[in-house]
Amino acid sequence: MKPIAELLAIRLTENRDLKKPLERHRVGLLESWISMAGNVFLTLLKAVFGILTNSITLMADAAHSASDIFSSLMVLVGFTLARRKPDREHPHGHGRTEYLAGLAVAVMLIGAGIAFFYTAYTRLVSGAAVNPSLAAIIAVVIALLCKEFLYYFSAKLGRLIKSDALIADAWHHRTDSLSSVLVLIALGGSYFGLPVIDAYLGFVVSLFIVYAGVSIARNSCSRLLGAAPDQELCDGVASCAREIEGVIDAHDLEIHDYGSWKVVTLHIGVSGSLSLDEAHIIAHRVEDHISSCFYCDTVVHLDPR
Repeated sequence: MKPIAELLAIRLTENRDLKKPLERHRVGLLESWISMAGNVFLTLLKAVFGILTNSITLMADAAHSASDIFSSLMVLVGFTLARRKPDREHPHGHGRTEYLAGLAVAVMLIGAGIAFFYTAYTRLVSGAAVNPSLAAIIAVVIALLCKEFLYYFSAKLGRLIKSDALIADAWHHRTDSLSSVLVLIALGGSYFGLPVIDAYLGFVVSLFIVYAGVSIARNSCSRLLGAAPDQELCDGVASCAREIEGVIDAHDLEIHDYGSWKVVTLHIGVSGSLSLDEAHIIAHRVEDHISSCFYCDTVVHLDPR
């Protein structure tokens, strides 16, 4: 699943400048719509097979897939609101809505992990066993393959545009695939007379899911609070400034993150022998060059040398 999903993600984004806010927005919408379509399909598949085989486990798994629709919907809403134009109250736009969406999905992910833990506990206490059936196994295997595809697809897109919201949604897909694995283990355990084996594995998986959710939530909160930008971005902006003729150095760089849009402030060193007009021309060239390369608002301060 991984090579196919990642190759498709790359093909769908090739020839696109993913630094451009509009293209980034399109990638976010693409992931959310495909994720929602996949979750609707899997919900119906599990529900139908659950009814036909009278399997409580499959019906519960169908409800889990249905809940995943809302996490993808949250991503869709986040990316849609992030594209709203700047207004008086939000002069730099609404790009941080994407981080709120990532935080919301991370909280849902933590909730899914806690629910996973509770389900494992109830199975351990009750000693409930799953009745093996070929139809149930087929449904679970199909769901597992689909969810692993969606996980790698969403995670790849999330890494391409550096979006916590998409990565959180990818982990929601992974929780569903792990749930399907546990169902298969439960079926196998029941067949070999070890019905509680999936409960013990469920405890481990639930803690892993909660850990992933907390990590994503912390990262989203950090971005909302104004975390320092990546060093790679800082180096790229400074290098871009030094490409302009007349710039001696670039320093005191500040980057404010508003999702797909950035606000950049930096100082450039120029020769003290230049006239005021000549120095300002260089400053404007630096601003235009950085803004065109990184899709941001740029303010340059002059330091004579």
